[in-house]
Amino acid sequence: MLSWKDFGKAHRWLYRVSGGRIGARMGGIDVALVETIGRKSGLPRCVPIACYPYRDSIVVSASNSGKDSHPVWYLNMQANPVVQVQRGRQRYRAIAEDVPDEERDALWKSIIASNKHQSAYQAKAQRKIPLVWLRREG
Repeated sequence: MLSWKDFGKAHRWLYRVSGGRIGARMGGIDVALVETIGRKSGLPRCVPIACYPYRDSIVVSASNSGKDSHPVWYLNMQANPVVQVQRGRQRYRAIAEDVPDEERDALWKSIIASNKHQSAYQAKAQRKIPLVWLRREG
């Protein structure tokens, strides 16, 4: 049986080798490849993440499948907010910023309307799930 880690590796590989033509949508949800810099290793780390339109770019949910800890990629963004994003065929540099509290509730409602898993993750988590705006530079 394929683990989530192995699935992520295969997804990332297909996404990259196809130039974003394969893997940019899964189950009707947009997926971006987001490259962070490891906060401990200093090495680039790339992960496929469900993404949603927000302002001039996208937002991602640091749900970690409802676990009580933040995903490693979110911790990496906290340490170094400069990231590389591939969304479909587009590639760009972005700055990771938490969505302002005054905008979070309305945005969260639109996210769970398009992705029911996020609602289940919030119900499981004993933490407020951060929403991160990957603000396109330039």
